[in-house]
Amino acid sequence: MTAEPTIRTAVPGDAAALAALWAHAFTPPLAPDQWEADPDRFAHTIVAEDASGLVGSIHGRAKRLREEAGGLAQVHAIGSVAVADRARGQGLARRLVSATLSSARRSGADWALLFTGTPGVYRSSGFELFAMERVLAGPWQAPASTDGAEVRRGTVGPGSSARWQRAYEDSREGVVLAPVRSEGDWIMAEVRLAGLRTYTVERDGSVLGYAIADARGGRGELVEFAVPSDAQDRIRPALLAAVAEDWRAAGVDRCEIAVPARPADLAIMRDFAPGAVPAPDTTGMTRAVRRAPRLTGVRHFGAGDYF
Repeated sequence: MTAEPTIRTAVPGDAAALAALWAHAFTPPLAPDQWEADPDRFAHTIVAEDASGLVGSIHGRAKRLREEAGGLAQVHAIGSVAVADRARGQGLARRLVSATLSSARRSGADWALLFTGTPGVYRSSGFELFAMERVLAGPWQAPASTDGAEVRRGTVGPGSSARWQRAYEDSREGVVLAPVRSEGDWIMAEVRLAGLRTYTVERDGSVLGYAIADARGGRGELVEFAVPSDAQDRIRPALLAAVAEDWRAAGVDRCEIAVPARPADLAIMRDFAPGAVPAPDTTGMTRAVRRAPRLTGVRHFGAGDYF
């Protein structure tokens, strides 16, 4: 009888085997660059090993997420759940989930969060689906006139987010699921969004609001849009005008816009992309650890925060 794979905490010597496992287990292949940005990545990663090598992995790290009524939760964010072909059908994913949940309990997590296209794998471990209106999607055409002259353009790269962090935090007050980004969260966001175009409106060296966007193959993506609720009225239209200038030059005719579903944001997006409609996201799952999540309200989780 074949022995069950051993479940253990990862060690530095596992790095190459983990990269190989992820390259085969995920489509498209999962690059290890975001994982490598976590200085405690080995302590946060649990692996499964049989006589031939690694056959499974799961990564779990703490995030502080906003909840309803201004609350904050310590959340165990789970990702990189991978099982090699030769170990499938043996309940290994469930064992890995159980192991990372034990870690979550020891660290005092309130609840656990993951995103998946295969929810059935996690229901038996107590996870439940939730929905959010994360993006607007549809056709796009440039407004009749744009004026983004006061907007400064840049590129996401190492250290680039330091100037926007205050604007981000101020813009996410009251948005359920939006992280209170730690230094590590910002580093990982820079990795996830590396190379994308940034747009900022500034005054006296301070960023009053910003957007992060991309355009390729006729498709425009507004990946992150952060303008504090008390910002001057001109900031939102100025940012979108600059994005529109670049999208028009790139031949964009369809779009995906990630924005919290708040009245002020939705109103201006209707002017920017009147053909875009809400595209519900049902990939999120939560599970109580110390207590149940409190998620009533406008929910939004940004592309820079996935794990």
